[in-house]
This record gives sequence, C-alpha cells and structure tokens, in this order.
Amino acid sequence: MDASAPAGGDGSGARPFRTLAQAPARGRIQLAAGIYGGGLLLEDVELVGGKAVVLASSAEGPCVRARGTVRLEGVQIQGGVAGLLVESGRTTLESVGLSGQRGSAIEVQGAAELVAARSTLQASVSGFPGLRILPGGRAELREVRIRGPFQRAVHATAPAALLLSGVQIEDAVTGVWLSGGAASLEQVEVRGGRGPGLYVAGGALQLREVRVTGHEYGLLSGGDARVDARGLHSTGAQNAGLALVRSQAVLEKVWIDSPGQLAGVQLVSSEVRIHGLHVGGGRSSGLITRDGQLTLEDATFVGPHSTLSVDGDAIQIRGGRATLSGVRIRECSGIGILAAEGATVTLSRSFISGAGVAGVSVETDARLTATEISIKGTQGPAVLVADQGTAQLRALTAHDNRDGPVWAECSKGAQVDIEGWNGDVPPRPVPCMRNGAAVNPPP
Repeated sequence: MDASAPAGGDGSGARPFRTLAQAPARGRIQLAAGIYGGGLLLEDVELVGGKAVVLASSAEGPCVRARGTVRLEGVQIQGGVAGLLVESGRTTLESVGLSGQRGSAIEVQGAAELVAARSTLQASVSGFPGLRILPGGRAELREVRIRGPFQRAVHATAPAALLLSGVQIEDAVTGVWLSGGAASLEQVEVRGGRGPGLYVAGGALQLREVRVTGHEYGLLSGGDARVDARGLHSTGAQNAGLALVRSQAVLEKVWIDSPGQLAGVQLVSSEVRIHGLHVGGGRSSGLITRDGQLTLEDATFVGPHSTLSVDGDAIQIRGGRATLSGVRIRECSGIGILAAEGATVTLSRSFISGAGVAGVSVETDARLTATEISIKGTQGPAVLVADQGTAQLRALTAHDNRDGPVWAECSKGAQVDIEGWNGDVPPRPVPCMRNGAAVNPPP
C-alpha cells in the first residue's frame, strides 16, 4: 500500500493499493512511507510500516480501533480522541509511536489484550492517562517509553494481568495507578512527576528493581493493597519514599534517599516485613509506623537531620508491634528508636551512634525488650524511659553518652530491668530500676 500511488491498484508491488479501504479486510499489508487516514477499524489484520509511516486522524473518536488478532509494526499513530482502542482480542504493537491524542493514547477494554514492545507514548495535552486498562483487560509492555504530562502514565482498574518490563516513564503526574487486580513491574523507571510515582489500592503489586525519582511519594498504597517488592529505590520524594496504608507488604532491598517532609518510610495500620532497608538523609523521620505490625531486619539509617525538636528520629513506633534486628543508626538529630503510645517492641543485635536526643526512648505505655544493643555518642542518655514506659535491657553496651546509659523517670511510672551491662559509666541507681545487682561495672 502506498498513499501516493494512483487509484486502481491491485495490492502488488508494482500496483499498490492507495487506501486501506481498498485493501482486503484481513491479512498482512505492507505500508510505504506516507500519511494514511485514521478512523480505522482493524480486525484480524497486520500492518507493517517503516520510516515515516503515519496513521493520522483529526476526527472525533479513536484513530484506530482493533478487534480480533491485530498487529501494528513501524507506524506512527497521530491524533484522535484516543490513539488506539483495543475492543477485543489481542493487539500487538512493535516499534509504534502514539502522539497528538486529545484523550488516552491507548485504551484496553475488558477481556481485550495489548502487547507492546519498543514503542512510545507521548502526551500532547495534560489530564488524561497514557494507557488505560478497564476491568478485565490485559496488557504487557516491554521496553516502552511513556513521556509527557499524562495524568497517569498507566491507569489500570482491576486488570486481569498487567506486566511492565524495561518501561521508562517521564513527567507523568503519576507513573502507575493500580486499583484492584494485579500488576508486575520489572526494571521500571519513573521520574519527574508531582503525584505518587506508584499507587496501588485493593490490588496486588509486584516490584522487581524499580526506581522512582522525585514525585510526591515513591510508592503509596491505599486500603487492602498487597505489595511484594525486591529492589525498590526512591530518591528525592517530596513527602515519603514509601507510604503504606492498611496494606500488607513483603519488601527486600529497599533504598530510600533524601526523603521529604513526612518520612523515608511511613506505615499506617499495615502488616509489613522488610529485609534490607537503607534510608539516607531526610529532614523528618527515617521510618514511622502507627498501629501496625512491623518486622525489620538488616536496616541502616543515616540521619535524618532536622532543626525542629519533633523531627529527626530515625525510627518511630507508635502503637502496634514491631520486631527489629540488625539495625544500624548513625547521626540522627533526634531519637534513634522511639517506642510510644502502647507499642510493643523487640530490639536485638543493633547499633546506634550520634543520636541528638537519646539512643532509645520508651514512653506513653510502650514496652521495649532489647538484647545485645550498643549505643554511643548521644547528646542525652543511651536509653530514656518515661511516662509509663517499660524497658527490659539485656546485654546493653553504652559509651560516651552525655547523660549516661539509662535515664528513668520513676515519678512518671517508668520501669527498667537491666541484666548485663558494659560501658564507661554505670547506670545511676533509681527506685524504678530492677536487677541492679546484675549490672556489670566497666573493666
């Protein structure tokens, strides 16, 4: 087919068809360079183009509608309210570009399927999704670039399946928005937006080596979300690198750098297990969990630093239960680990240095059991127990802490139990400290 050919062709190389209307309804069609009219319905057909092959539409409605088994290769789809509407069957895109749409670049309807590789979606106007998947739809994107001010680069509502692999998303308000259903992201990069980089609610999201730069949140979840992540990187989030609300998550190798005004990691009423966490910088808190269940293993916090007295804690645990092991905290301006508001915390094999207020603080009816922890160089006590807090300390090592190893506010209902201690200054005996005979003096 050749848009510049004379009329009356037979579809051969010598006498190509001029328009798609002249071509057979089904089969494989080779397109020569040129601009072809859009507003097409393709069904069980393959269009193969090359350089400067354009399907263009200025009319209302989609530029291309697809039904059955459709394959597009090496074409540019320009204009239309939607660029491509996949109504049924399976549509495959290979090296296809979409731009100039006045709505979604691609829409996949229920029970339909899209497979796209080495293709590009370019936003021309803001406020619309790049790829929209309706309930029951399926989509697989490999090595696809989505660029420009889409409201949501990928907007999926209860998809039957969604896979993104090697996808790059730039300048969309939100990179991926998943409501219900399931999605898997592998080696995906999201950058340059002002909303959540990734959002999931009521669905299952699997992440493998995913990077989010900027955005309001690196990853934000709503109620009943399930997240399985290995290799999640968030840099420069405005509010928090990772924020989960009423969700369940298993996370491994999570890296949060320079988080914003809320926290590096923020967990609300969620059940979360994290193995391998690094939080660097930030001006609020490293990790905050409220009324949840947290298991944290092998974690490093550098900072945060804040000029406000209420900020700068590396870890805050308010309510709920938490088990922490292998935690390393360096140079935070507030408290290393805060247990408060009735929280039950188990801490083991951990190290805290250079905290600005205290290494560990237990308050407001919280309970802490700490085993084999080392705290040094704080600007207050190594361990502070206040306001009905209870601390059981086993094998505590404390050095160079300005206010000594333990400060207990007995008048406010604090209780401290120490078994085994090493350091440069012995704990000061107070009425609410038990097992004092088990305290070991410095050598």
